[in-house]
Amino acid sequence: NMNLLTFGHITTSLFVLAILDVNAKSILINNSTVKIIISEHNSSNGIQTSVLMDRLYKDMKIPFQIEKKIQAITDKVSKLENKVESKSSFSTKTKSKGEGFYAYVSNNLANPGSGHTIVYDVVMTNFKNGFNKHTGIFTVPVEGLYSLTWVTRVYCSKSYTTELHVNKSIAGSTFAYCGADTVTGNAVVQLHIGDVVFVRTLAGSGEIRSNKDGRTSFSGFLVN
Repeated sequence: NMNLLTFGHITTSLFVLAILDVNAKSILINNSTVKIIISEHNSSNGIQTSVLMDRLYKDMKIPFQIEKKIQAITDKVSKLENKVESKSSFSTKTKSKGEGFYAYVSNNLANPGSGHTIVYDVVMTNFKNGFNKHTGIFTVPVEGLYSLTWVTRVYCSKSYTTELHVNKSIAGSTFAYCGADTVTGNAVVQLHIGDVVFVRTLAGSGEIRSNKDGRTSFSGFLVN
């Protein structure tokens, strides 16, 4: 009963402030429900202390429920931001890849014969200056998976077999002849810094052609 008398003398101006600090911002909640409860108590002395305290307890839970909801939203936003950053990072990395080289033979090669390293003397793209137009050799500047393509064009009555060399190994070969006087070879290989890549004739005779009607060329790019 003493508790009831004490609450009965509390003025109706009493309010409860619950402060939630979420993301460095304070949410101020004016608990006006307490005033309503006290008014009801003044008009009816029969209200029990346990009922009053129960209602107060329930009312005070509101700020914490709000805090939990805001925190859940904040977590979702944070996850979305991380996904965006990951995609942006992936996009940037992808753009930094895909660099390569491209060169072609400027004029017909009269009769290079067998065992000749083809020199592609016109360089259009040169990844970190790895391609040498005087030797026709690409020296790998960055380790990774490369896609390498070489095109060979021959005079119709002649034929040539060409091979793609990686150091002392043969990564691929093509055969150009009258029925397919322009052929394209491609190989996807893992290369290391300092590896040398070039195209060499294995067998054949006569011209290897390269002009505006069709270029004998060599190219490659870093896949990953």
